[in-house]
Amino acid sequence: MKIKIENKIISEKSPIYFIGEIGVNHNGSLSLAKKLISEAKKCGCSAVKFQIYKTENLVLKNTKLAKYQKKTGKKNMFDMLKKYELSFDKFKILKKFCDKKKITFLATPFDIESAEFLNKINISAFKISSGDLDNFILLRQIKKFKKPIILSTGMATEEEIRKTLKYLSYNKNKIAILHCISEYPVALKNTQLGFIERLKKTGYLVGLSDHSKGETACYASVAMGCVIIEKHITFNNKATGPDHKASIQCNFLKSLIMNINDLKKSISHKRRSLTKIEEQNKKVSKKSLYFSRNINSGSIIKFDDIIALRPRLQRGISPSKYNLILKKKIKIKSIKFNPILFSNLI
Repeated sequence: MKIKIENKIISEKSPIYFIGEIGVNHNGSLSLAKKLISEAKKCGCSAVKFQIYKTENLVLKNTKLAKYQKKTGKKNMFDMLKKYELSFDKFKILKKFCDKKKITFLATPFDIESAEFLNKINISAFKISSGDLDNFILLRQIKKFKKPIILSTGMATEEEIRKTLKYLSYNKNKIAILHCISEYPVALKNTQLGFIERLKKTGYLVGLSDHSKGETACYASVAMGCVIIEKHITFNNKATGPDHKASIQCNFLKSLIMNINDLKKSISHKRRSLTKIEEQNKKVSKKSLYFSRNINSGSIIKFDDIIALRPRLQRGISPSKYNLILKKKIKIKSIKFNPILFSNLI
């Protein structure tokens, strides 16, 4: 199974598709958004993702803030979202900037007008937020674009996920499902990573939309077979905004991406083979059989005559074969610590 987004293939055999979720961590600033894009590219992200919406099409005025949003300093969700809203014209600029930087531009549309705009600027795939997993009005429009979908599953039951997949009726090479817990941040013990195994049984490619602090959940999910990691990125976890606290700071991003791809490469080895360094170390760390004392020619070799010592000689005998030399006769006199060779035995 594989999905293609722009020039990148997402599959079990490919490197991890890492989405640097900028979201609204640009704090309404175009210049900050560009800086985050540049840093994401520098650190090895496959794509960056924004949240695009028209506040009037998203939320009623005076809608209460979620608990994690209260530190934004706004009285209600409408005012908070308005503060972080970027115009379509600014998103055109950001899309062109991503093209210039050669990093994929992705965005989550929260309303139909925003989805249609993204299609017009030729976005390569659509990300569906957890909040809109059951918004079939929005999904009805996005289905028409026939582009790949990355679906987050926070706040959804397994039954709701199945209903959405059935409604979309996409080929399995057009949808990826991201396990997600919609807490900002979520404690590691509450990430429910075991559910990834259930998602894999759907036959779709599976990833993680991670809202936990640190990197542990990312590593664990890759070990469980996730092929996409989406994580909020920021320059400062203490910045004012709803998502900074659940984001990874960019100064840790490069090592995270490098490590998860090294982990993915390690997991891809299904058969044991010796590394080049192991082959070298084997010569000095493995043992051969040697004589434990002086022994005359014609003597019959007994167990007390042999000892296992480093190094492992090219023609040396592994201690695992000691039974093959017992009761053999030695052709020539040997002194203590001489190697035992089959060529010198009768």
